Order: sequence, then C-alpha cells, then structure tokens
Amino acid sequence: MLRRGAFALTVMALIASVGADATPARSDTAVQAELSDLATARLLIRAGRLEHAHAFLEQAVPGTQEERIERLFLLGSIELRLGMSERAVERFEAILALRPELTRVRLELARAYYLAGRVDKARRTLRVSLADELPSSVEAAVESFVQQIDARRRWSVSLGANLLPETRRRDLESVLIGGVPFVLDEEARGSSGAGVLLSGGVSFSNELTDGVRGVLASSAAAKSYERSSWNETTVSGEVGAARILDQGTVSGGIRFGRVWAGGEPERTTLGPWARGEWRLSGSTRIDLALNADRRRHDTRTTRDGRRLALTARVAHAVNARVAVTIEPIFEIVSAHEQHHANRLFGVGARTLRDFQGGLAVTLGASATARRYVGPDPLFATRRIDRTVRVLATVRHRALRLGGFAPYIGVSLERNSSTIPVHEYGIAGVMAGVSRAF
Repeated sequence: MLRRGAFALTVMALIASVGADATPARSDTAVQAELSDLATARLLIRAGRLEHAHAFLEQAVPGTQEERIERLFLLGSIELRLGMSERAVERFEAILALRPELTRVRLELARAYYLAGRVDKARRTLRVSLADELPSSVEAAVESFVQQIDARRRWSVSLGANLLPETRRRDLESVLIGGVPFVLDEEARGSSGAGVLLSGGVSFSNELTDGVRGVLASSAAAKSYERSSWNETTVSGEVGAARILDQGTVSGGIRFGRVWAGGEPERTTLGPWARGEWRLSGSTRIDLALNADRRRHDTRTTRDGRRLALTARVAHAVNARVAVTIEPIFEIVSAHEQHHANRLFGVGARTLRDFQGGLAVTLGASATARRYVGPDPLFATRRIDRTVRVLATVRHRALRLGGFAPYIGVSLERNSSTIPVHEYGIAGVMAGVSRAF
C-alpha cells in the first residue's frame, strides 16, 4: 500500500531531480531588490525555524512577480512541512495561475493534494506533469505513482451547480401534414427560460483480489426550468469490477438508469457496460466505453428496445498549457416501431488552453448525424437529423469559492432535419461551479 509519508518523500526526490529551469527562480535584479522579510525568511528556513519564517513571509509585500512567486513557493513549502496541506494547495495553485509551465511547482502541488486527501486531484496533476519535458527517470517514477494511486484510491465524489439561461427557436411558421398546412403557435416557434442544473456523483472501490477491485458508483443530475416541459432528471448506478494493468485499467459490470422528463417518468434502462483506459505515452491517453442496455418507456412503449453505444476519447497533452481531446461516438437504437429505431454517428473535439495570469479557456465543437430506420408515419418520410454544437468556457485557476471552481461559458446548438418540425436552434449561457473530492 502506498503510504502518504512515503509518497511525500519520493515526490520530494522527484522534485530535486527536476532541472533548475523548472523551479521558481529569482533574477539578479530581484535578488538586489529583495525585501527584508523575504531575506529574513530564507535565513530562518535554513536555521529550521519554520514558524518564524512563516510569520515573516505572511507580512512580506512583494515588489515584483518573481518575488510574489518566491514568497508563495516558500509559504507552500513551509506549510507542507507543518502539516498545513490545504493552505499549501492554495499557494501552489496561485503560482501555477501565474506561471503554468513551472514543473517543480506542479509536482509540489500534487504532493500537497495527496497529503490533503484529495487523491483524484493529485492523480490528475501528476498526469499533467507528464506533458512537461521530464527526465526519463522522473517520467517513469510519476507513471509509477499514478499506478499506485489508482491501486489504492477508494472514494471519489464530485459536485456541480450551473445556471442555464437558454433561448430555443424554430425558423418555420407552419408545417405540412398530409399536404395540409398547420400553423405553429408562438410558443412552439420559440421561447426562452432560465434553469438550474445540479449534478453529483460518488464512487467506491475496494480490493477484491490482487489487481482486481470492486466498483460501486452512482450519479444524478437534475435540470429545472420555469417551463416544466424542459425539466429533466436522471439517476444512475453501476456495480462491477476493475482490473488494474501496467498502462491502464479495464472494467465492466451492470448499469441501471432512470429518467424523468417534464416532471413525469419517462424510461428505465438496464444493461452491461465495459470500459478501458490506456496510457499510450506520458502525454497521450485513450479511453473506450461500451454500453448495451434495454430501454423500457413508461408511456410510449413503441419506443421500447435496446441501445448499443460505443464512445472513445483520445486525450493528448501538447504541453503543460495545452490539451486536446477527440471523441468519436457510434450508437444503435432499436425500437418496436421502426420509425423510432435509429443509428447515430458523430465526433467531438475539445481543446483546453491555460494562459499566463491564470485564465483557462476551453473550446469545444461536435457534429452528429442520426438516421432513423423507418419513415415517419405522420410525414411519410425518413427522418435524418444533423446536429452541430459549439461550446466555450472560461475559468480562473486561482479563483475558488468555498473550494469550488467557478466558470462561465456560452453554448450554441443547431439541428437540421429532413422533417422541418424537428429543426431548432438553442443559444445558452452557463455560469457554474464544480468540485471533485
């Protein structure tokens, strides 16, 4: 079992082996102009008087960014040694908001996360560090730590809350049904509303045998609007087992799901799932997920059938500041009536860019095509929907609200269809917070 003390000591050795160019360094000008509190703090640290050094650093007023970074780094290092790991996390996060390329600080942050009990955050931070130019021995050691964390982590919790103002519109004013025109009312042609999305998840994993762990997870999400027809609530649960490999994990089990739409029960799903995660290199990872479930609808039983979905995710960290993700998807849905059965093909792409100063911007886009098997009985034509979505979010790495990371964003969605009544456009604004434990 990986012990926290051993982990901390080994990461300290890793940090020492990373080159000096990856550490918060002071220029000659900064040395000449350094504040007396910083100078005194350094002397006190060398003498082992950490509490006194901490007091001097707390009152120090840096004159340059380099001095600010050094002050935060020294404070974080002292707080780790004094057992104040949560405070140390705040210091190192603030540094990376200014200088995300500092590898040594990133490794210190991983150590602080781990000592604070935030194992998932430590794991993700170590993964990001693999995108840096690490010595081969350090890269291998970081990979080993990630595997050890995977082998011992038991609990994972995530929470999120979002405000979702949306505008939904249709361009057409009337539709033809059997050659007869029907005029759409104003509400059907377009409407706006503000909603709230609350989401959360929890998972528990425990060792069954050497290298095999049991998996138990549940999640829930609820969208609530003033217009009740827009509301949707989903609840799901999984039970299964995971096998930890040298370069990833494979897992599988049974999944249950329940969906409510417009405040009314809509469908129940039950079926097997399988997932695999592999690290192709220090900076590239591929995830595969297969779900095969049986769907039973509460009222529209003609939609009952099976669903098979295969999704993939290829994530590549270009460097410590830029990451790119590609996500293809394939789905087959069967139903009692063929005009409800369909096939979906699609692909999505997302890029994350960290800017100096702390801003992090995510840009994403996706395109899907859903083809229905049989002709629609009302419109006498086969339905084919093509959907394009665009998303942009912005957050600040150093900004936290009670431990939650806030963000804002915009989203656009456009669906074109061979049956015009199914065409629509959605424009939305997002503002939310999230946190993983």
